[in-house]
Amino acid sequence: MASPAGMVSSLRITILARAQKFEAIICTHQVSGAGFAGMMIFMSLADPSEPISDAKDVIETIQVSDIIASWKSDFGIDVAHLFAGVDGLNVVQDPVTGRLGFYPPIEGDAGFYQALRKFDWYHPPHKEEFAAAAAWHQAGEPVLDIGAGDADFSNYIPHQDYRGLELDGAAVAKAKANGLDVLDLSMQDYLASETFELAGLVTAFQVLEHVADPDRFISEMAAMTRTGGRVAIGVPDAGSYVADLPDFMLNAPPHHLTWWTEAALEAAMTRAGFEIEAVYRFAVEPWERQLWWMAQLAKLGRGDQAARFGAGLRARKVASYIGSWVLQVFPIPKRVRGSTLLIIGKV
Repeated sequence: MASPAGMVSSLRITILARAQKFEAIICTHQVSGAGFAGMMIFMSLADPSEPISDAKDVIETIQVSDIIASWKSDFGIDVAHLFAGVDGLNVVQDPVTGRLGFYPPIEGDAGFYQALRKFDWYHPPHKEEFAAAAAWHQAGEPVLDIGAGDADFSNYIPHQDYRGLELDGAAVAKAKANGLDVLDLSMQDYLASETFELAGLVTAFQVLEHVADPDRFISEMAAMTRTGGRVAIGVPDAGSYVADLPDFMLNAPPHHLTWWTEAALEAAMTRAGFEIEAVYRFAVEPWERQLWWMAQLAKLGRGDQAARFGAGLRARKVASYIGSWVLQVFPIPKRVRGSTLLIIGKV
């Protein structure tokens, strides 16, 4: 994500259980942004205009017209069709864990993620979370990488132990051409297939924040993990600089459906039956240097403004983006925390 041609980030958003008003949920596992597939959950909302029940948890309301305009101006992507019939989004927050979500949770379709994958910065091949997760792999044990994308994690473990799930056909073909075992299957289809086998390490790097039902996603990871095995879940850290990026569309639908704190992710993994074994954070990595500088500049002009999105933030967004091109050449203190949160859980 260095030298982005547009904007950059890695966040997404899911609505809290107290705000969900569904008639049906159909899972197809169809997200492949940032080189990663995720679970696409299409929801039939009882009434998308109905406010959530606990009004005190609504911390911001965003006009859909502003979201559409920002996606078009920042990335050249038309998302209007995804918001048909929706005029505004409520940003809600769990007061206990700090987890943030958008209501209704509007997801990107295949065309949306294909448009994002055209940006070279969208799927950095080298990340500290890969190395940290690989340290928990025991040689000879199967590894399952959910939302494998370009299968970059395979470079950190023996290829014979690696298997990935990915729904981007081009990424799957590329992986197979490189001799990697990557399957074009959803989590549900893989669990029901003859090729299914329990893994000693199941990973999901920067996928959870894209799915509409993260609790189900984590539970399915548990179902794919052998007793005594581990999962590694990496997400953008809502407690990091990413929360300071103004009107940053990669932090919003139809890209990110949830913002995750350490407390929120630990709670979700514990509910799924995992014992938390390790929590990792990393210094700012090369792919996010410009983003970090952009956040620092954006904070200078924020004052008491609490809004995260909207037309009123565009001037500050543009100014911080332009300034970040100059400042990214300067070194960042090693103690400064980057955007990635990785948690290891044991079955």
